[in-house]
Amino acid sequence: MRVALLFLLALCLSFPARAAKPRKKQPQKAAAAPARPEDDPRRKGDSAVFAKAAISFVSPADHAQLDEVAGISIKVHISGYAVGALHTGGPVPHAHLIVDNEPAVEVDDASGPMLLQGLPRGPHLIRAVLCRPWHEVVKAPGAFAMTRFWVGPKLEGKAGKAAEFVAWPDPRKPILTYVLPIGEPAKDAPKLKITRGHEQQPDAADPEVAVPLEGLQPGADKPVLDFYLAHGRLARRGDKLRIVLDRRELPLIVEWKPQHLRRAHHGNHHVTIDLLNRRGLTVKNAVNRTDRGFAVR
Repeated sequence: MRVALLFLLALCLSFPARAAKPRKKQPQKAAAAPARPEDDPRRKGDSAVFAKAAISFVSPADHAQLDEVAGISIKVHISGYAVGALHTGGPVPHAHLIVDNEPAVEVDDASGPMLLQGLPRGPHLIRAVLCRPWHEVVKAPGAFAMTRFWVGPKLEGKAGKAAEFVAWPDPRKPILTYVLPIGEPAKDAPKLKITRGHEQQPDAADPEVAVPLEGLQPGADKPVLDFYLAHGRLARRGDKLRIVLDRRELPLIVEWKPQHLRRAHHGNHHVTIDLLNRRGLTVKNAVNRTDRGFAVR
């Protein structure tokens, strides 16, 4: 009996065990790509697909002299980039308008003019920056525009030149435009109002028409700093961005990409940005420095 069992055991061991057939992995269905690249969260602000995105001012014209009573008619032209939601509830690519370095206002419809009221007499500046649906800046050469103008009578001589020097950046030099966090306007800033259309002024209380200048505060728990740099290049041996958050200077920024303000916890904060040249000196140009208060809730 014992011999028979040993024989059966040896016989079983002589046959190779059948390898279990591996199960074929079911191919995962790739997520459907959005109908347009502007809605694709995988594409960042520096994506090559947005290389030809461009924005320009139709009005006001650069160096225009405008009537202080009528208000300022603003119209932009956008090409190579779709703004506005493709369908209700969908992502909203847009532009940010920045008046005199105050907090940006979101514009998601460039089909008609807007009316800006509340600017005092003197030289003023409006800049426009194209942005992704989550407010990240589009980092294409044409995704930035600016226009300089006077409201009311223009000052002549040295007084006028001095006022323009303070308000208007030199377009031939690097221009740093602060975009995020949007934050709060300065305490002494004029109360500005932007409304759609210019033929008939709509009711400012209508939420469908009135656009709050303070805009939206992105990333309540993870504030992100983003900006547009024109005529400059961030690099280890090039220009650099200096960020001071709550009186603490952060490491110099040498890459053009959104900066997460990880030290900005719940509460009120203050941020200052400056542009430095390759020698570490401040690049002098109007509006290159921005001081902004913002809250993290």
